[in-house]
Amino acid sequence: MALLEVENVTAGYRAGPDILKGVSIKIEQGKTYCIIGPNGAGKSTLLRAICGLLHPRDGNVIYRGEMLNKLRTDQILMRGISFVPQDRSLFPDMTVRENLRMGGYIIRDRTELKERVEDAFQMFPILKERSSQRAKTLSGGEQQMLAIGRALVLRPEIIMLDEPSLGLAPMVTNFIFENIKKLKQAGMTIIIVEQNARKGLESSDWGFVLDLGTTRFEGPAGTILNDPRIQELYLGRAQVNRQEPSP
Repeated sequence: MALLEVENVTAGYRAGPDILKGVSIKIEQGKTYCIIGPNGAGKSTLLRAICGLLHPRDGNVIYRGEMLNKLRTDQILMRGISFVPQDRSLFPDMTVRENLRMGGYIIRDRTELKERVEDAFQMFPILKERSSQRAKTLSGGEQQMLAIGRALVLRPEIIMLDEPSLGLAPMVTNFIFENIKKLKQAGMTIIIVEQNARKGLESSDWGFVLDLGTTRFEGPAGTILNDPRIQELYLGRAQVNRQEPSP
């Protein structure tokens, strides 16, 4: 049985048109998935529908056999699904440590919370050096590390990352993806929406290609990366053939 299933989901924003038009995906435990596609394809909308920021107009989101459609975002988070949005959504005037502690706001045991914050510092040592700095003073890469670290404090079963490399230098992007691989090795299930398609697919087991609100292709990540049709339509041959494509 799949850990998470999205079944024929249709969704959009307020009274606007449908962005997702019958999307279906299945997520298995312990694997990494990358979702690619052109701008406006519905990639970020799909993650928002999974985590409860949007409620499907039709179709179902099922996690461990439970329907998530009507649950609030905090209820879905407590069930084990964390979401790191594209804008990172940090508390800019709080310190790094305070932001991490906010990630574990439902943990009542202070000793346990302290240990989990230390785990985040172990994954991203630069954050420990910056622990007393306000989040708004961090570089873009440090802010991304903080956003991921905060999402990990609750030790989710699934973590969803929306454009984790957006605006980051290649060296920082490589560091972020090395840590994504470590999370996979630790048994976490990961869903990535990534504009750097090559990097995202190289770090994943399975890929989905969304276009115009529907799932156009899916398959092993390496197969999608090397499929001439997908290179032509969604990746661009020049981008795929370069060693380090621009974000």
